[in-house]
Order: sequence, then structure tokens, then C-alpha cells
Amino acid sequence: MVDIRPLTAGRWDDFAALCRQMGPNRSCWCMWWREDGVKHKGTARQRAESLVQRSACPIGLLAYEGDEPVGWVAVSPREDYPRLQAGTETGPVDDLPGVWAVPCFFVVEDRRGQGVAKELLAAAVRLAEDHGAQAVEGVPVDPATTRRHTASGTYTGTTPMFLAAGFREVARRSPRGRVVMRRTTRREPKP
Repeated sequence: MVDIRPLTAGRWDDFAALCRQMGPNRSCWCMWWREDGVKHKGTARQRAESLVQRSACPIGLLAYEGDEPVGWVAVSPREDYPRLQAGTETGPVDDLPGVWAVPCFFVVEDRRGQGVAKELLAAAVRLAEDHGAQAVEGVPVDPATTRRHTASGTYTGTTPMFLAAGFREVARRSPRGRVVMRRTTRREPKP
């Protein structure tokens, strides 16, 4: 079991340590889904750090084993992710308000396959519920139909993990692409 904590400015160095371990995705700093394709000032790292410092709500959660960060999940309102919104495979399926998204996971190599991502997903759903989300969505890959079943290709999670967490499939726009999955929350949205 791991300890899940929100990414705050005080935990920035822990997040940065994880990002340096992300292999081919290490230059992303979990900003790819948040960008709109327009050239922005500064590096992805600088933009991510600025976002963490100015956000009232955590933009994600860190998993710790003792004091060592071993995993990460991004979670925010869906509209905070322009690329997710505009994607042909990942765009909204309806106009339900208050939808949050969980578009990105990372677990250090020696902790993969031990349930860390599952714990992060459960905590992400709780965070979204605590902030009034009506639903939480993910865009995982289906290992049965895709070739993206590698560590870098499954950074959005897998359909079995989301199904086990109570999500259901709401859109599959490409036979080998990402699957939009949703879980309705139990909380009422904040006014």
C-alpha cells in the first residue's frame, strides 16, 4: 500500500524526480494534454511548475512509499485539457457539466504491476468528487485491441484497470485507439 498525497508546490521536487524517470515521456511534464498546440513561453517544466504554484486545487496526486515518490496521476476538470477535448478519439461524448479527467499515469519501473496505478486512480476519483465532479473520465488503451501496450503507450491506463475501478466504456471511436471511459460520482456538484 502506498500513501497518496496531492501535488503541491512543496512537493514539486518529488514530481520533478518522477518526471526525470519517465523515459520517452520525460520532457512532457504532464503538460501535453493541457496544451492547445500553440507555442507557449518557457519549457514544459516551467509551465508545469507555474501551474502547480498558482492552482488552488491540486492538478494531480503523488504516490509515496515511505518518503520516496513512486507514482503520479493527473486529474483536473476535463476542460483544463484542450488536447483531450479536441482529440478525435478522446473528445467529449456529451455536454454533461462537471466532468473531470484522469489522462495520465506514471509509476516507477520497479513498482509497476503492484497496484500503485489502481490506488492512484481511486484517489483521483475521490479528489474529483471532493471538488464537485459529476463524473470522472479516462482515456485508456484496451490491451486486447491495441499495439500501444507498452510502458510509454499505456500512460493513460488500461481498460481493465478502469473497469475494475467502476468505470464503463462510453465511446470507442477507433477500433485500435483510446477508449473513453466514465464513472459517475456520488457527490453533488459545488454551487
